[in-house]
Amino acid sequence: MPELPEVETVVRGLAYLAGRKLRSLEIFDSRVWFESPLKPKSLEGLQLLEVARRGKYILLRFQNNITLIQHLRMTGKMLDSKSKNIPDPVRNAIGKEGKGLQIRSRFSFTDCDLLFYDPRRFGTLTLVSDENRYFLEKKIAPDPFHRPEEAFLCFQDGVRKSKRPIKTALLDQSIIAGVGNIYADEALFLRKIHPQISASRIRELKKLWQAIIALLERSITSGGSSIRNYVNASGEAGTYAQKHLVYGKTGEPCSRCGALISRIVLGGRATHFCLSCQPDS
Repeated sequence: MPELPEVETVVRGLAYLAGRKLRSLEIFDSRVWFESPLKPKSLEGLQLLEVARRGKYILLRFQNNITLIQHLRMTGKMLDSKSKNIPDPVRNAIGKEGKGLQIRSRFSFTDCDLLFYDPRRFGTLTLVSDENRYFLEKKIAPDPFHRPEEAFLCFQDGVRKSKRPIKTALLDQSIIAGVGNIYADEALFLRKIHPQISASRIRELKKLWQAIIALLERSITSGGSSIRNYVNASGEAGTYAQKHLVYGKTGEPCSRCGALISRIVLGGRATHFCLSCQPDS
């Protein structure tokens, strides 16, 4: 699933849409339109004011205080229909939508089209008139880049109160928004913290927070991590996966001490770490 750096990269790739009017939003798969109090027609003729992000969510902010909130989930992609990097299955499906193919929706702006392509059909679109209320009800923490001070206080409070393993706590979007499996593993390695240690036992939370932020920044600079499905809005892969230190490195030597990288499952998620560098006590 795309995490904060991947979503931020997509958002930056869609920034050119700001200022354009949306002629229509076509939904080809009803499951995409998720928990929406408003209908797609509510957007017709409205100007897109801003493409933004909160945690792992893409925010398309329109006139009239209406926001389209998108979650890409596992395989969702927002692709400019003119991109040279659109995969053949998507290109061949253009104009044949609604016939069991994988384009789930199409945004028709004044001079361009944007496609929402999602092979596994988990991605969602939600149209709301109160963005803050939506995230409050979803219990999504403040964004670590847009509201850093509030985000850190939320993180600090959430970690201190949690009895769960620290790795599991880092995946909780009510504690820190935008972090998923990749960057949780990488941050814990950098701070030499075993992923199974109780979150409430972690000391020097400021240093863990700083490690997470630095990782996210470096990944954004590299266009995110492409491992299986992620590509940006132009269909291009990110390169940060080449810099991973433990994630996906099971059985490989640790770059710091040479011991082999271990893998366990925590909360149903694969977890990668170096037992030598990250002792469990």
